[in-house]
Amino acid sequence: MEKRLVTSGNIALAVYTYGTPPSTEHPKEVAVLAHGFPDRAALWQGVAEHLQQDHYVVAFDMRGCGDSTPIRGCRHYRYAELVKDLYAVIDAVSPNQKVHLMGHDWGGLYGWEAIQGKEGEKRIASFTTLAPSLEQVGFFLRRRLLRPTPRNLLQMLDQLRRNSLMLFFTLPILPELVWRSGLGEKLMRRMVEGYEGIAFRANPGLQGDAIRYLGIYRANLLQRTLLPRRHISRVPVHAILASRDPFLPPTVFEQCETGTVRYSSSPVDASHWAPLSRHHELAQTLASMARQHAVSPNPAK
Repeated sequence: MEKRLVTSGNIALAVYTYGTPPSTEHPKEVAVLAHGFPDRAALWQGVAEHLQQDHYVVAFDMRGCGDSTPIRGCRHYRYAELVKDLYAVIDAVSPNQKVHLMGHDWGGLYGWEAIQGKEGEKRIASFTTLAPSLEQVGFFLRRRLLRPTPRNLLQMLDQLRRNSLMLFFTLPILPELVWRSGLGEKLMRRMVEGYEGIAFRANPGLQGDAIRYLGIYRANLLQRTLLPRRHISRVPVHAILASRDPFLPPTVFEQCETGTVRYSSSPVDASHWAPLSRHHELAQTLASMARQHAVSPNPAK
């Protein structure tokens, strides 16, 4: 693994690469991995190590996290800023070749935004996600509210219950107190070890990462879920449905197929932290998407 810094405006992003970059003599596909809250690029180590022999793999600490610029404030975590960072990383590591994007948690949520329009389509060859978009969650909830059968209402209430922690993180002051008190880390440990059945290893500086990254909830969650808009991307999308995810169950992915012209999905026996517990399966899925939507170097990009 090698580490470098990539600049996105006034933000320095810590970027970690696995394997050797593609060349004319040795062409290969490029994978870019985007993490969520309150993780770092290290979340993807297992996936990257499985892929690095045949792919050039890139993971990065999102703004506010790890060794990237520790910026605070909601306005710095709007989707436009996060997508700009992702594009900066792609342009730095693979300027002449499209990449295969995989996103987990918020990396999957804003990944849907990144594949929209010409800028996304010229950089991203495929998108593998462990999350629907916030807009798709909004339409999932709206559909059940407008057709209030007992089954629909139960599904709506169940999803709102599952997302109650995300809603809590949009509140002022209280989430910061939870993380500063140490309760946030204890909750993370209990969830990862309880739901996923693996040991939890807290990143150094987890508390600061989490507090800064609360901005992503406050800048995007309610705005996009309550006022959803339809978007259709030309980038092929594959959704990985974690069968035991306590926050994003397979049912909430029902609107994903409306967000792209080419959609597929597959299950994985995991909770929310599949990149840690099922990294081999995730690597296989991404490698399959890379084969199906392989690209060759294109200096004219």
